[in-house]
Amino acid sequence: MAIDADIVRSKPADDLGRRVAAFTNDNLFTGAPELLHPPNPYRRMLVPDAVAEVDFTRPLAAGEATGHRALVAHRLLGTFYEADTVLLPEQGLGALRGDFDRFYGDGLRRLREASLSDLEHFAFALLDDEIDVTGAWSTADLAAYFEHTAAEADSGEAESLTAIAAARRPEVAADTYLVQLALDGLTEASAMSRNLGGAFGPEQSALFKVFIDEFGYGVHEAKHTTIFRKMLRSRALQTHVHAYWNFYLAGPLATNNYYYFVSRDHASFFRYIGAVTYAERVFAPSFVNMIDTYRGVFGDDIDLHYCEEHAHIDAHHGRITRDEILLALAERHGAGVIPELVRGIAEARLLGGWFEQDTAAQIRWSDELADYRAPDVDTGPAQRVALTADSPFGTRSHDATVVVAVEDGAAELITGPTAAPEPMARGDAVLVPAGRLYGLRAASPACVYSVRVAGAVTPSAS
Repeated sequence: MAIDADIVRSKPADDLGRRVAAFTNDNLFTGAPELLHPPNPYRRMLVPDAVAEVDFTRPLAAGEATGHRALVAHRLLGTFYEADTVLLPEQGLGALRGDFDRFYGDGLRRLREASLSDLEHFAFALLDDEIDVTGAWSTADLAAYFEHTAAEADSGEAESLTAIAAARRPEVAADTYLVQLALDGLTEASAMSRNLGGAFGPEQSALFKVFIDEFGYGVHEAKHTTIFRKMLRSRALQTHVHAYWNFYLAGPLATNNYYYFVSRDHASFFRYIGAVTYAERVFAPSFVNMIDTYRGVFGDDIDLHYCEEHAHIDAHHGRITRDEILLALAERHGAGVIPELVRGIAEARLLGGWFEQDTAAQIRWSDELADYRAPDVDTGPAQRVALTADSPFGTRSHDATVVVAVEDGAAELITGPTAAPEPMARGDAVLVPAGRLYGLRAASPACVYSVRVAGAVTPSAS
């Protein structure tokens, strides 16, 4: 696909939709019939039809953080950010050289650069509305606020893990959560690497200590991404980057993208330090909880070395980032930087909540799908979609609750990376709550399904 130079040069924010549409319609991003992506890190389904529905002139609001517009924006942002990292397939470049050249090439790069700042504003401007750090802050205030948020996290419910434990199919629920971790787990610490350059004193060396731990001190077998792959393999899950792209949720995508967002602009450095300090502090107890939950589901039939490593090393990282980086930077650079350090803590806390809420909601809906069949609801006008066996598979969500019904042929409804496809024949319908991720594929040579916005919702058990 040729890149239109006029689209690249177009800069007003109200033309963002035109620029991202040009990017999304490149053949790298229009999908394939398979549910999972092959070991090709340059191709990922961006669902151009869903992108075309989005009004990019109005930034996201907090109530939309896990909805359709957020999903579209964060799939795009994740792709933009990763084009500034080195992605090479484990099997070697070989026949993928053309995709490599296109993914990193001038045409798509110009579209990314022309769109990135506007798309970041669209996706993350809501943080300014949600978090207020005005007032005078001292280093003691910073330390007290950090300890308060850490204690809150320690005593709070791990919503996703609770949903797994309560699920009818806990193995499937556990895989859904594991796939959300794969978003970062297979490219771990890539955002952090952007803050290692320059010269900022002892705090730079302390940050590098955390970074090099993530990379196994230069030993590939000890690298965190390597041991994460061991956990995936023990569940018979694919281990290449973004095999499960179609199943990443908006909340986890936003959380992952946030660290790229505050690392790309070094004016946000102190904001990043607050966020990474909070994350490192709360990771250790969260992985302890994950070990307990996954042992309860799988017994010894899962490799939890990754979780055990994080439960150990992140307790250490939490101390380093708090004492040697966060508080040290506040002392060295004074009251002027402390509000940004606080803001980063608050933003990481908020985004972590979205990750948990979105993932838990997806687990519960997918697990209870039978209760959402044949819904008794009032609906609006239909949007109809025709599929064949060769149609590209993609997943999407909606900002309103909808009813999806098969009008001709037969289809399969897909709601999770290892969830059994839900068969749907002509006349079958299912209620899809706002923000829930789903995809359909044809189970007959051709099929047609409709999507209608739901009115009064009363799902009926099948």
